[in-house]
Amino acid sequence: MGFVGRDLTLLCRAAALHAMRKQNTDSVEDNLFNVEELSRFFSRLKLTGAPGESSISRLISWDDFEYALSVTKPSQQVEFESTIPRKYWREIGGYETIIDRLRQLIRISITSVESSHFLGVQPPSGLLLYGPSGCGKTALVNALISESTLNVIIVKGPEIFSKYFGETENTIRRLFATARQIAPCVVFFDEIDALGTKREWNLDESGGGVNERVLSTLLNEMDGVSERKGVFVIGCTNRPDKVDDAILRPGRLDQLLYVGYPELQDRVKILEALARKTPISSALDFSQLAAKTEYFSGADLENVIREGAIHALREDIEAEEICTRHIEPVLQKMKIGVLQRASDPVMLTYKQFQMR
Repeated sequence: MGFVGRDLTLLCRAAALHAMRKQNTDSVEDNLFNVEELSRFFSRLKLTGAPGESSISRLISWDDFEYALSVTKPSQQVEFESTIPRKYWREIGGYETIIDRLRQLIRISITSVESSHFLGVQPPSGLLLYGPSGCGKTALVNALISESTLNVIIVKGPEIFSKYFGETENTIRRLFATARQIAPCVVFFDEIDALGTKREWNLDESGGGVNERVLSTLLNEMDGVSERKGVFVIGCTNRPDKVDDAILRPGRLDQLLYVGYPELQDRVKILEALARKTPISSALDFSQLAAKTEYFSGADLENVIREGAIHALREDIEAEEICTRHIEPVLQKMKIGVLQRASDPVMLTYKQFQMR
């Protein structure tokens, strides 16, 4: 969605280029193709609208268009960041309940919105993902976008601020206008607490004025739910207590989803997912390892495996797998800092938000 005629032409060309590359993979070294043949192909495409039999001998498949969609974006989307690392649900270990909830929200809010209207209710228009750093909030959003056909606009909270008066507010307005034009679209605010800071925190009048204007503009754009059909807003933060309550009211980010430290079974599945990319000894019991990693985030578990691999290479530069003896020293070193998380005051904040 959101593609104009020129964008569709570029999309088709990217798909055709991918098809030609695959066609020539077996016959041309390093996956290159004949430049003259490619020139004739595009000349014929420009003149006749059809590729012609001599240029490409196989049909352009849906796989080619999937590739083209990953590298071609609507021209209206160019002003804002819209590229995310491709991530798939199968690459995310555990968190099945959260994944199901995300899928349901997108289905109710965008792909099957008529069902909500049939029941006489407005579908959810926004979601706040909150929880400790490193627990996969951004990875979940990346997978959600990668697995769907939705456009995305990515906003890094602190980066949107401008030193010029009124420029930040104008950027937010253009952002939502673009999202409406390329709907269905997800607007993803990473570190949304930087944009939607609680007004009571703004003790400095000069800084508070800027923050209040930005917050007011953001709220006004979020309120246009009837005018932004097909636009779903997702915010991420590890400090939900800093987000202004007005942002969390119905019609805005009214769906709250806690992404906390993975439970035991989630940690097992995260380790299994990591093992698909890194050779780990079959003697290493993931259940036992998971039991020793309470309060470890997904990022921590990934770091355990990475540091274990480094230990293995220090022991033997030609090491072929990671063993228990490589993991244990890493665990002992990391546990010192991790165990303090249980008493972190922010954990109480998360519990309070879960009761909302």
